[in-house]
Amino acid sequence: MSESIRFEVVYDGPALDSNEMDARELAPALVAIADLLEEANRLVNGEAAQVKVNVRGSFKSGSFGIDFTLFYDWLKNLLSSLNSDPISGALNLLEIVGLAGSGAAGVIQLIKRIKGRNITKAEELPDGRVIFTIEENERIETRGEVVKLYRSRKVREALDDAIYRQLERDGIDEFRASVSARLPEVINKESHALYIAPEFPEEPLGETVTDAHLQIVALSFNENNKWRFSRSYDEQPFFASIKDDEFLGRVDRREIQFAKGDILKVKLRTREGVTNRGLYREYFVDKVLDHRTMERQLPLPIEPPKE
Repeated sequence: MSESIRFEVVYDGPALDSNEMDARELAPALVAIADLLEEANRLVNGEAAQVKVNVRGSFKSGSFGIDFTLFYDWLKNLLSSLNSDPISGALNLLEIVGLAGSGAAGVIQLIKRIKGRNITKAEELPDGRVIFTIEENERIETRGEVVKLYRSRKVREALDDAIYRQLERDGIDEFRASVSARLPEVINKESHALYIAPEFPEEPLGETVTDAHLQIVALSFNENNKWRFSRSYDEQPFFASIKDDEFLGRVDRREIQFAKGDILKVKLRTREGVTNRGLYREYFVDKVLDHRTMERQLPLPIEPPKE
């Protein structure tokens, strides 16, 4: 069983006086709103419900309306955070996001209330609500579901694309969102920078250490000692930091000579993690175990001279 609820998003400003909006500017905003609602639903409902965002065919006065449809899988019956009535559930999700108008208390409104200030304390109450303590001991209370969205990288990036990047354009001065006859939630250029996606701290995923044979592509003698290697002829080269001080000392003293394509057998440490840009991977040569030159000779069945 599925139901739908309509809501409207409006971009306004002198650049839209002609009732037109550049498709290359509009498309990222539409995708961002769809991503925002889909990720919000995933965080709040998990697998219990699905959402689909449709765009109405008519555009006027620089506005566009979006048909929002929230699909429930009643067989699972897993909804715990939203009202069990489909229309109320869809409206509730819009309120958690903050697209339901000025009466909503969602993540859009929470960001506006925090105003970029530091959160010094977050207290979770038994009923799921959370109280933030902001600079100067101001306290802000909100729903636990809203906090999930506030902390989500995908949600914050979608808000960045839908609000900040659009209002950053010349001639687009206002963002409005509302449901039915509700007063719209309004964001203008004076506050649009609050919706820039924050820098999330690097999240390490772990390290592995293996024995590996690496072919030297390029040497470097800067302070980072990052050399360029390849594992095989059909793989892309990569940089690795040399951490073996004994080996580097021998190189500095010219005790080791290199030729193009030489091979090092090493203890290779691989570090992985996640940043705003996605998964990253770093390589470190902790120990050089062997050095083999690539100068090779064709084997021949040569017999030793007879006496």
